[in-house]
Amino acid sequence: MELSDLEMAHLKRLARLELSREETAALQKDLSDILGYFDQLRGLDTGGVEELVRPITTVDVFREDVIRLSLPHEKAMSLAVEAQEGFFRVPRTVEEA
Repeated sequence: MELSDLEMAHLKRLARLELSREETAALQKDLSDILGYFDQLRGLDTGGVEELVRPITTVDVFREDVIRLSLPHEKAMSLAVEAQEGFFRVPRTVEEA
């Protein structure tokens, strides 16, 4: 499939690309070649091919959740640079409107 000059200009505008004439021509040829490969794939008979979601079988590799005690609140607060009423106090990161 040949990408037209108008389609190429539209793609360049969408991608906000500033290309020289030579770069535009090279990219237009490359994209046309890629679209040509898709045309070739579209022409293949895939009627007897089973649909494939993943090329390999995946296994759940996550560990089981284990309930355990966490850092005690008092210990966490003792590590705080600044605390107020049992909470960490941090610098404001969002300006008020």
